[in-house]
Amino acid sequence: MRSGDHRKASSVGPVSDTATGPLEPERVLRWMRDHPDRLRELLVEEDPTDLDLSPASDAVIRAHLRLAAEGMVHGAAPDLAELLEGMADDLDDWFEEEQDLFDHQIALGEGAIALEEHLLYQGDAESDPALHQALERRVRMATWNLLFLRCIESRLGPVHDGLADAALEWTATRGRELMTMILTMDQSQRAAIEQRTGRKLTRDEQVQSGQVAAVAAYVRMAIEATAHALKHDPVAT
Repeated sequence: MRSGDHRKASSVGPVSDTATGPLEPERVLRWMRDHPDRLRELLVEEDPTDLDLSPASDAVIRAHLRLAAEGMVHGAAPDLAELLEGMADDLDDWFEEEQDLFDHQIALGEGAIALEEHLLYQGDAESDPALHQALERRVRMATWNLLFLRCIESRLGPVHDGLADAALEWTATRGRELMTMILTMDQSQRAAIEQRTGRKLTRDEQVQSGQVAAVAAYVRMAIEATAHALKHDPVAT
């Protein structure tokens, strides 16, 4: 189950009303839903050998963020769209340049995971390996979002310094909404698959469905966070 197989996962309500700002999340998401072939192309570019079948792998996350960058061009005001044009093609180079930051954030996240597992299981991560893997995925998705937001800020120029931090602050207050979004997307796509196939999903398919939903939700949150930060940025309004 590749991440591009379930585009309906993103058809849930927005976290906030950002439709009147310079970036309209619903227009971005609509463009993304309407271009599943483009996502498949990006997935091949990010993982040409198709060796990593996980629907929440780093390659899959990067492909979704590149699709989001392309969608933003179609959901932004003309002056903003001009600045974002070509970002999708440059993202991988940006990610490579920011590798040190990525590694640092992952290390911080692993420390937080160890603390959380210590509080839950007195340090025995093997007590719940599925939870450990889920926490690791959460850290990696959040870190890719951080780099994505920093790339947007860089492209918009120094007058927009602080945009990434503003978007991250907004995201940090919406953990409950993010979890609800993941659950809603997961349930929706499970129901669609069961209706199409006439059978219940296997345990592995259920896990994969949850991972697909998580990637879609994190990417959507990055889009909405960007829209919120731009809407409240005096330079962009």
